[in-house]
Amino acid sequence: MINRRTLLSLLGLASLALYGPSASAAEPLTLTVGDQFFSNRIVLELSGELKDLPYKIDFKRFNTGSPVASAVASGALDVGIVGDTPVISLAANGAPVKVVASTQTSLDGVGIVARKGIQSVADLKGKTVAIWNGSWSQQLAYKALDEAGVPRSSVHFKYLLPAEASLALTQGDIDAFGTWEPYVSLQEKEGSTLIRNAKGLMSAPTYIVAYEPALAQKSAIIKDFIARLTRARVWSNTHVDEYAEAWSKANQSAPEIAKVWFKRDAIKVLPISPTIISEAQATADFLVDAQMLKQRYDVAPLFDRVL
Repeated sequence: MINRRTLLSLLGLASLALYGPSASAAEPLTLTVGDQFFSNRIVLELSGELKDLPYKIDFKRFNTGSPVASAVASGALDVGIVGDTPVISLAANGAPVKVVASTQTSLDGVGIVARKGIQSVADLKGKTVAIWNGSWSQQLAYKALDEAGVPRSSVHFKYLLPAEASLALTQGDIDAFGTWEPYVSLQEKEGSTLIRNAKGLMSAPTYIVAYEPALAQKSAIIKDFIARLTRARVWSNTHVDEYAEAWSKANQSAPEIAKVWFKRDAIKVLPISPTIISEAQATADFLVDAQMLKQRYDVAPLFDRVL
């Protein structure tokens, strides 16, 4: 039996074929996508995946992840591409969002960077470390400190967004911060040290997350978008220099930093799997431990495997 979601999806797929010149009266659907630094828009354009698109994509630029998750939860975006932690936090509090795919990056580009003279996580005792509440940076810092046997209470935490933390480290206002690319490569270029990467601490996935009503209405084009992005990311891993040049131009950044970042990251798009759900549960459990969630949250319903 075909359920309502499947039927809507099939009808949507059929309608994609009608969005050609012969159906000029039919207005193409628009998918509104939240994209940090336009990284995904750029790779889709360069790879040719936006050619002959039978619907419109309205990319909205963001500089960090939490606002992307909030915009999806409010319905301001149909789809967002954002780290797992803010999505899980919002979903646990009843936000109408669904994770429809995941992307994975190298954990070598996720970690704690520190100023010169600090060589290990153990050296952070009594130091000032920047984190952002409920983000990868907090999870990284807490887990790394626990692993090193450094009491969390012995560290002074300063709450800064990634760009603010990067500037603060450069200016000497903090001693370290938990972060990800491009901030890791940027800080390494400026002489900071990556004292602990995320391997063994956290999985650090990025989710492709959809607003539930949009998923019900636009499942066919969301599925098509994921397929295009999957192919584009395969392309980007063999065209690093071209991607880095375009990204750097769009973001007024040095291409050398982007090249190091993209070579290290090697992003790939993954379908929802039991492993991804299990890793999400570990993140949700951490949020309870960090008192960011009041009670245990079962993440399984957050994931939509229909696509």
